Amino acid sequence: MALGEKYNTGVVWQDFQHQQLMDLFFKVKEAKVKKSGNEVFRYSLAFLAMYVNHHFKLEEEYMDIYYYPETESHKKEHKGLVKKIKELRKKYPNYEEKGMDNILITLNDWILKHILGDDKKLGEYILSCEQKNRAIADETRH
Repeated sequence: MALGEKYNTGVVWQDFQHQQLMDLFFKVKEAKVKKSGNEVFRYSLAFLAMYVNHHFKLEEEYMDIYYYPETESHKKEHKGLVKKIKELRKKYPNYEEKGMDNILITLNDWILKHILGDDKKLGEYILSCEQKNRAIADETRH
């Protein structure tokens, strides 16, 4: 399912990675409905662990490069999700329906609160910085 326009930040790599997270959400949701959660469960937790490591690292690099004013609070949000995923992996080493429910709740909350809030602001900031950099580069060429 395509990432809705309201979720887009305008930053290509960020939108692509958010789409991956949204795809996982729908995969877990579908598995729950079809009662095929056992196969998806371990994959989901492993994917989330990999995803947050890669995605957060990239976002945080951009925050540092562009001196994002809300870096500390944004990184704190990231650390909170990493902690939550570690807790889920520890609490549910094997498939449990309650574990699937917790994955869905965690993803849904993250998508609605973090992506639609913090990441949209970060995306706007990155785009404005890149636009300024292009303008400076254009000026120096002329």
